Amino acid sequence: MEKQKRIYSDVAIIGAGLSGIDMACQLQRQLRVSDYVIYDRAQELGGAWAANKYPGCSVDIPGALYSLSWFPNPEFTSLFPSQKEILSYIQRVARANHVNEHVRFQIEWKGARWVEASGTWLVHLCDLNTKEEFFHEAKVLISAVGGYTNPKLPDLSGLDSFEGPVVHTAKWRDEYDLRGLNVAVVGSGSQVVPAVINDVNRLTQFIQSPQYYVPMPMGNYRFGKALRVCFSCIPLTLLLIRWLVFWILDTSLGQFYNNSKGDRLRVKRALCSRKYIEENAPERYWPLLTPGYDLGCRRRILDNDYIRSLRNPRMKLVKDSITQVDSKSVITGSGEKYPVDFIILATGFEFSQWKADSVIGRGGKTLKQHWEDHGGIGAYKTVAMNEFPNMFYLLGPNSGSGHTSVLFAIEWIARPVLQRQASIVEVCKGAEIAWCDTIQTALSKTVLTGSCSNVRCLLNTLMNNKPDNDLQYSNIPTPKPDGISFPILSAH
Repeated sequence: MEKQKRIYSDVAIIGAGLSGIDMACQLQRQLRVSDYVIYDRAQELGGAWAANKYPGCSVDIPGALYSLSWFPNPEFTSLFPSQKEILSYIQRVARANHVNEHVRFQIEWKGARWVEASGTWLVHLCDLNTKEEFFHEAKVLISAVGGYTNPKLPDLSGLDSFEGPVVHTAKWRDEYDLRGLNVAVVGSGSQVVPAVINDVNRLTQFIQSPQYYVPMPMGNYRFGKALRVCFSCIPLTLLLIRWLVFWILDTSLGQFYNNSKGDRLRVKRALCSRKYIEENAPERYWPLLTPGYDLGCRRRILDNDYIRSLRNPRMKLVKDSITQVDSKSVITGSGEKYPVDFIILATGFEFSQWKADSVIGRGGKTLKQHWEDHGGIGAYKTVAMNEFPNMFYLLGPNSGSGHTSVLFAIEWIARPVLQRQASIVEVCKGAEIAWCDTIQTALSKTVLTGSCSNVRCLLNTLMNNKPDNDLQYSNIPTPKPDGISFPILSAH
């Protein structure tokens, strides 16, 4: 298909989740920049919280911290808000800051190429409705693409022959009705199981690897109207709660380290998890709920109702591989056959948010080649790469945390975008290598190896009025595309 259409804006943001919206707000609030566009392949704002609408979906971080520091939310009705409340909050942030008018939905990011002569990015996009492909030219490219939207689908023989619905949790629709059905849940499903167990005729859950479950603090305490009014009238209350939650969560960081203190903390918390299981789950399930890996390798599960739901007579927990799916049943490796009307896939996500083959930087080098040269995926302070000027990740490599809120990390990414002193910013090669080496050295001292990842995320300065020795700045004469100038990042 011929790609002729081309448009321009100072900043192109990929992703209309909370990180992309926060960046847009910071561009407006801190820089007074309004010439930006946000592209998202979905049909609405919200990112992961718009995609994941399955029953029981909620956040496992207290809402006081899982919100933007500059836009606190006194309307959360519980300590750990539901998906609906989180999505409503995100949309309110966007409306209040007039971000909606900058968003184009159902546009998919196909890739991007750095153009040395103009000092701009050509972003390759596709309209999912018309299938039209086009380019967007931007001075700055920001990826705010998260990892919890692309379903990871299991390879189950015969799944195509199943006559009932097969639905991943990230593709849930409100019209699904499970009343009276025999339901199979494949995967963890710690939120969806207790939310549907009382509606179904029978629920069989197939798990592969157990996780560490800990009781949800305060039983997901509900905030009454009077308390919410207090939050609204006395904003300092929410701020104090926010920092208290952060401090409590941050104290758990010690359990990740491979030292005597870390070993003691992991043993202590593993024993607490085991005690919780033994006090609330049927004894026949205890072996199935005992992890064979070190605590801290995976994110813990804050449990409200799942473990207790295992006592429901409608519930059966199975740790047996599925070998075959036929038109109306699931067959396991032991030969057991389970009649099923509806299959829910709670099998996680493909973390493919960091495009590598189709992002091309200086000298025609792809991001994949860049990472191969560096021995693995990484970025300077999780956001920037040498040879990829004016391109930044908001949820980049190693930015996720296993113990606290990712939104706290996102804010530290967006906040330092304060000054505009050059037209091009690029991290120095040595600084990127040194930073990534530091991260790997730190990780080697923890239980986080292989598929485990946990680092604190801190943004380098996109445009700081005090030059950063780890960054290289330049100004180039910038041609006008179709009569449009490039005001952003030029000195004032």
